[in-house]
Amino acid sequence: MENTVTKPKRATAAHATTLEPADPDRPANAREIILREAAILFSTKGFAESGLREIATMAGIRSSTVYYYFASKDRLYEEIIRMAVDVIFDSVNAQLSNLPENASPRMRIEAAIEGHLTALHSNKPFTSTNAQSRIKLPAEVYAVIQPMRERYSDFWRSLIQEAVEGDCLEPGIEPRMLRPLILGTLNRTVGWFDADEGSLQSLLRTTITTFSGIWRKPVDAPREDAVVVKKSVKAAPRRKA
Repeated sequence: MENTVTKPKRATAAHATTLEPADPDRPANAREIILREAAILFSTKGFAESGLREIATMAGIRSSTVYYYFASKDRLYEEIIRMAVDVIFDSVNAQLSNLPENASPRMRIEAAIEGHLTALHSNKPFTSTNAQSRIKLPAEVYAVIQPMRERYSDFWRSLIQEAVEGDCLEPGIEPRMLRPLILGTLNRTVGWFDADEGSLQSLLRTTITTFSGIWRKPVDAPREDAVVVKKSVKAAPRRKA
């Protein structure tokens, strides 16, 4: 079984169609600066409340420089989401590639959880912008970014389907609920997890342990709801004097 994820194809370039002459005052890494500052603004204020002028001010550049690289706020936002999805795919791929060929569905899902969380907290605020899946967006923007997100969701559906086909899930678990539960839990950590108060490794361990209850237990494992009956211990007979 292949242990890698197929990334979505890169979106159409977001470069403006008409380029202005070379600007000696434009930083060589202006595009990266714009993306970083825009991601910070989008992740804190949201799409509708963020403007290109404010992004330019935060980046310390002229508004015309933003338009040099991105034709509109829509194209800028789409590029940030594409980058966020790509970095998560790459991180998940890295974890899956370390697994043996015969890795179990549980090993693959737990590796994907680790890859997702690692990318999520190593690439803020790009990934936190993407995690805000319920924010109001123009229909044209949503139409571009949703297929990117759906490809990643489809990957998780295939992981869970492997677990179903392998009879790896605990009886009573509803498979179709697992993907939104897992991804929703992972993505929400960007809003409350503070690396200064706990390590990423502790977050990983806690998350994986939290979802350990979805897995079918070995036949000889004790049931969690089983009643433990203590055997009475007879007192040893006293020795006769």
